Amino acid sequence: MRNNSGKFPFYLILIFFFLSLGILTTGYLYYKNQEVYIKREKQQELAAIIALKIDQIISWRQERLDYAGTIMDDPVFARRVSEFMTGRPRPALREQILERLTALASYQFNSLALIDPKGVVRLAAPDKRQELNPYLKSLAGEATRAQKIVFSDLYRDEDSKVMLSVLTPILVIRGDEKITVGVILMKIEPYQFLYPLIKSWPTPSRTGETELIRREADEVVFLNELRHQENIPLNLRFPLDTPQLLAARVARGKKGVVEGPDYRGVPVLGVAGRIPDSPWLLIAKVDAEEIYAPLRHRSQEVALFLFILIGTSGISVAYFWRNQQSRFYRRQYEMERERRALAQRYEYLTRFANDIILVTDENLRIVEANDQAVAAYGYAREALLQLHLIDLYPPGSEQVLETLIRHGEGERGLIFEAPQQREDGTTFPAEISLRLLEIEGEKLFQEIIRDITKRKQTEEVLKKSEKNLHHLASQLLTAQEDERKRISRELHDELGHSLLALNLQIQSVSEQLLPRQEFLKTEMEKILKSMGATIEGVRRLYLDLTPGDLEDLGLTTALRSLVEDFADLQKHIKWSIRLANVDGLFPLPVQTAIYRVVQEALTNIGKHASPRQVRLEIAREKQAVSFAIEDDGQGFEPHRMADEKKTLGLLAMKERVKILGGSFDLWSEKNKGTRISFTIPISGGR
Repeated sequence: MRNNSGKFPFYLILIFFFLSLGILTTGYLYYKNQEVYIKREKQQELAAIIALKIDQIISWRQERLDYAGTIMDDPVFARRVSEFMTGRPRPALREQILERLTALASYQFNSLALIDPKGVVRLAAPDKRQELNPYLKSLAGEATRAQKIVFSDLYRDEDSKVMLSVLTPILVIRGDEKITVGVILMKIEPYQFLYPLIKSWPTPSRTGETELIRREADEVVFLNELRHQENIPLNLRFPLDTPQLLAARVARGKKGVVEGPDYRGVPVLGVAGRIPDSPWLLIAKVDAEEIYAPLRHRSQEVALFLFILIGTSGISVAYFWRNQQSRFYRRQYEMERERRALAQRYEYLTRFANDIILVTDENLRIVEANDQAVAAYGYAREALLQLHLIDLYPPGSEQVLETLIRHGEGERGLIFEAPQQREDGTTFPAEISLRLLEIEGEKLFQEIIRDITKRKQTEEVLKKSEKNLHHLASQLLTAQEDERKRISRELHDELGHSLLALNLQIQSVSEQLLPRQEFLKTEMEKILKSMGATIEGVRRLYLDLTPGDLEDLGLTTALRSLVEDFADLQKHIKWSIRLANVDGLFPLPVQTAIYRVVQEALTNIGKHASPRQVRLEIAREKQAVSFAIEDDGQGFEPHRMADEKKTLGLLAMKERVKILGGSFDLWSEKNKGTRISFTIPISGGR
C-alpha cells in the first residue's frame, strides 16, 4: 500500500467527516423525536383537561336545570303563583311566595324574581325593584311560549355585571291545556362558581389557562376571566377573520389540537372543544415556551454529548493514523529486508537453475542470464549480455518473436515452443515461458527456456508407435470382418442349405405317414417347428455377422433394418428414428465400421440400460455426417468404470471412429441416461 508519510490520508478525513455527520444526524433525529414526544404528551394532557372542564361545566349547568325543574313541577307553588297573578292576592300568599323565592336564592342564586306573562316583575328576592332588560324580556317570552326552562348566555345586567340566568315557566292546568301563569327568573353570578371552575388548572403550570369563548356575528368574544389579563369577560373581542389568532380559528370551526398565537400574541399549544347545548367553546392552552423548556435543557445536554462524541471520533481517527504510520514504516523496513533476502535467493536460484533464464529490457536487449544460459548457447557471459533476444532465434523469426512479445504482455504471460540457435549455428527445440515484469517502474521481460530435445524425440517415437497401433487395429478389424463374412457364408451356404434340406425331408416323411400314425405326425410337426426356429436363428446369426442389406440396399436401409430388428426383440422400448439419406457417401468398409458402431451401441442399450425411450438420429453436415444414439436408461459414471470387460465395447467403438478420422463423444450420468455421438468426415465428397 502506498503511503505519503507527511500527509494526512484523505480517506481518514472522509471517515471523520462521515462519522461527524452520522453523530450530528443521530443527535438531530433524537432531538426531533423528543420534540414530537413532548408535544404529543402535552396534547394528551390538554385533551384530558378540556374533557374534564367540559364535563364539569355540563354537570354544573345540569344541576341548575334540575333544580329549576323541581320548581316547574311543584303544583302547590304553581297554584299559589296563579292565584297571586289572577286575583287580589291574600297577604299571606304574597309572604309564602316570597319565602319560597328567598329559599331559592340561598341555593347559589344571586336574586330571583317572579315575572308575569307580560314581562312585568311582580315579586323579587332580595326585595328590591327589578327592571328587565330586553335580553331577559325576550328569554321570559321564550320560556312562556315554549313552556320549558331556558338557560341564558352570559350577559351584562342593569348594573353592568356579568350574569347568567335560568328562567323557569310556572304552569297550571286549565281544562285540557297547560297555561303559563308566570316565569321565575333565577340570576347566577359566574364569579362565584363558573369562573373559578374554568380558571382552575389540575396540574402545575406557569402559563396553562382555559378560555371560554363564543362567536358573535363577525367577532370572537372572550367570556371568562383570564390568567394574564384582567376585566376580560364580554370586553375582550377580536375580529373573526384574524388569521392566526387561536380563538378566532376555533370560532371559525377548528376542533381538536390547535397551534398559534393567543390573545397576547404569544405562541401556544391548545386543545378546543364545544360545550353541548350552548354557544360556548372551551380552549385549554399552554405557552409553547413552557412546553419546550425541558427540551431546551435536554438539547444542551445532547449538544455537549455530541461534541464529546465528535471530539472522541477525531482523536480516534488521529490515533489510527499515527498507528497506521508506525505500521507502515515497520512494514517498509520488513519488506526491504525480505526483498534483499529474496533477491539473494533469486540470484542463487537463477544462477544455478537447470533451465535457461534470461532477462531482457523493453527493447529485448539481454540484461541478465544465468549459468545454464551460458552453457546452453555456448557464448561467453560478457558476449551473451551484449546480444539482442532475436540473436538466439533462427533467421526469419523476427515477425514471430514480435507477435509473441506482444501477446506475452498480459498478466499470465505466454508459454510457447520455438527453436533456439547456439553460437555455432546449431538449433535445439525449446519450451519458453515469457512474462512481463515491472520492477520499480521499469518494464523487463523474463524468459525461462527449457531444452525439450529429448521430449521431442520421445514424442516422435510415441507418434510412430501410435500410428503402428492404429494400423494394426485397422488390420485386425478388417480381418475380423473378413472372418465374419467367411463364417456367414459357411452358415448360409452349408449349414443353412443342410438344415433346409433336412427340413424338406422331414416334411416329406410327415406327409407319408398314415392316419393311424397320429402320434408320429404330431412329433414330426414339433420337429418341423423346432427346425424352423433353428433355421431362423442361423439366419439371424449370419445376418449379424455380415449385414447383407448393407451391400444390397445401402447404409440408411441397413441401419433402419437393424433398429427394427432390435425393436422386435425389445417391444417395451419406444423408438425414435430420424435418418438422413447417407447412401453413397462412404465406401463399403467405412459403412461397415459405422454399422458396427451403431450395432454395438444398441447391443449395450439392450444389455445394460433398461430404457423407456431410445433415439437414433443421423444428420448430414457440409463435409461430415453426425450420428447420435441416446437413451433414458440407468446410465453410469464413465470415470468410475473399472471393469475392462464392460468398457471393451466402448473402446472398440471409439477406435473404429478414430480409424475413420472422426470424433467420438460419450456422455452418461447415473439414472439419467447415456448419449453416444460421433462424426465421420466425407472423404472426397459424394
